[in-house]
Amino acid sequence: KQWYQRRVAITAGENENVWHGVKYPNEYKAGDRMKVGWTSNNHAGGWVRIALAPYSQRKSHKSFDDNVMKISCYGHDQRPGQTIYGDCKHPCNARPGCEYQAYEEDNARFDTTVKIPHNLADGDYVLQIKSAMSSHPHFYYSCARIKVSGGNPSMSCPQSKLIVVPKCLKGTAVELAEYTKTSKPAQFCYNNDGPGYIDADMYRVPKNVQCDPRITCAVSIDGKGCKSQDKMSDITNDWKPEQVCGEVKPAPAPTCSDGVKNQGEERIDCGGPCEACAVTMPPTTPSDRVYSNFEFKKIAYPSEGYINGNVIVDVRFKVKKWRMTLFFDRKIEITQHWGGKIASVNEFKTVYVFENKSWNGRVPAGGKVTVGFEGKFATGAIDSPVLMGKDFVEP
Repeated sequence: KQWYQRRVAITAGENENVWHGVKYPNEYKAGDRMKVGWTSNNHAGGWVRIALAPYSQRKSHKSFDDNVMKISCYGHDQRPGQTIYGDCKHPCNARPGCEYQAYEEDNARFDTTVKIPHNLADGDYVLQIKSAMSSHPHFYYSCARIKVSGGNPSMSCPQSKLIVVPKCLKGTAVELAEYTKTSKPAQFCYNNDGPGYIDADMYRVPKNVQCDPRITCAVSIDGKGCKSQDKMSDITNDWKPEQVCGEVKPAPAPTCSDGVKNQGEERIDCGGPCEACAVTMPPTTPSDRVYSNFEFKKIAYPSEGYINGNVIVDVRFKVKKWRMTLFFDRKIEITQHWGGKIASVNEFKTVYVFENKSWNGRVPAGGKVTVGFEGKFATGAIDSPVLMGKDFVEP
């Protein structure tokens, strides 16, 4: 049994109903390692907090605050020029199924692994992840119910009062202090005879290694490019995203030529115990990027399901025509729009592609493109639609 996180950006509240993508129970034994992943949603930068609490305490956010297992990097596309202004194009070089994070430094690929503690009583627990995803102003949560057995609850393992936080790309994300100010390390035993460290045996293959948290190209602002990424076409069921692995062997000892940032390296295969890194780095912002600023403003009323949105793009170079992509976290029925024409919309009505009209395709360097719309979304939510991803190109 595995845990698959099917949804990201699920709720803006402290908790939600526990969800799991495969038939319950998701069974683990004390000492097992479990792969935990999240979709990029076209975002980059920031952190993810992972906590574990008894199922009976799932409605108390303090229970999760008091039982934090680790804080990991949210992730970003490390390839030159692929992470821009806190965004990337899903799957953003996220790790596919049948692979896993085997070294602590390899923490930018939208997943991690955790160890099931040895001092848990047999029973049901809820694993929670918490993240603000790049530039989002508030936290989103996702939870999974798991069944744990084989532990020894009589063990006592006081842990440090400090949570070890890796060095991550911050981008435009919420400050790290917002993650840590209410968080306390769980008093879990990661060794069968004492406190231990959650990632001391991270090289071990997690039980659910076939899990592929990239899930689907339906959430990508570049669907065609997404489908060409490693093994994306092999995911045949969005509700059970996985790969066929065969034998997955434990990770080998790290080297200075393995293509992975590990063993204290400053960058991939350089710095630390390896040869010094080059003085200059490839730019993270391509010199041919068409726009310099992409601003989205909205007026929305959740109780009425109404949204008015306006996009203003500052154009760096002269263009003869343009295409703009908007990706939202939920379905929006756009009822009217201006400043461009709708070229396409995906089946979920979450991704809209606008193109210039006949009269506004030519834009001088330093000029602006403005597109606006009115739309409807489902009532009953506590918040309004969020722009999850964006793009502006000269096709």
